[in-house]
Amino acid sequence: MSASEVARGEGAAKPAQEGYQRVWDIPVRAMHWFLVLSIAVCWWTGLHDELEYHLYSGYAVLWIVLMRLYWGVFGSSTARFSSFVREPKAVLDYARTLLRRDSPSVPGHNPLGALSVILMLGLVLAVVVSGLFAVDVDGLYSGPLSSYVSFREGRHLAHLHYKIFNYLLAVIALHLLAVVFYLIHKRHNLLLAMLSGRRRASSGSGEDLTIAPWWRFLLGAGIVSLIVWLVTAGFYLQ
Repeated sequence: MSASEVARGEGAAKPAQEGYQRVWDIPVRAMHWFLVLSIAVCWWTGLHDELEYHLYSGYAVLWIVLMRLYWGVFGSSTARFSSFVREPKAVLDYARTLLRRDSPSVPGHNPLGALSVILMLGLVLAVVVSGLFAVDVDGLYSGPLSSYVSFREGRHLAHLHYKIFNYLLAVIALHLLAVVFYLIHKRHNLLLAMLSGRRRASSGSGEDLTIAPWWRFLLGAGIVSLIVWLVTAGFYLQ
């Protein structure tokens, strides 16, 4: 890494060497685990009718998802959607090699994993958005945007909020099964990689990741924080 790259906070891409290869930056790992925690809190608070804390945890989920979408465009190389979202043919080609232990290794998400990421982000966003407009039975803890819909529409969105969350739980279960499959069958420890940011390098595993500068993350965090704050205020500015 050159002095100019250090000054910008960027890591240059380089071929994977024997040993370990960097695959995930700190923002991706932090957002991943905070999203896991926030969804767990949302589930627990919703199950036990702790609706005030359910709202707060929902705001946290909204911040993380919006930030992940931002980082998917402006973030480090493996975080960008352009680096892992593939055309249908590439997904089918990878699916044909899924049961092989020597299937091609790619930095970041593989084509099937990319579908899982997009599906989960979409479902999480759908859960949060429906919750923002949802109306509670007694009206005490309705979503901050519930004033934009009728009581009937708000109740419908509340039921939809619950239904989509169940779909999300099913996708999360499939995701966990895939992690176990890759660990046992393919000897790929995806969990450890998401904790450490590194994985074992192999021939043909691609380049090391290029890390985006921190100022770009902070800029996105500021923009997303403003959006979430406006949402919590119902877009009413006084």
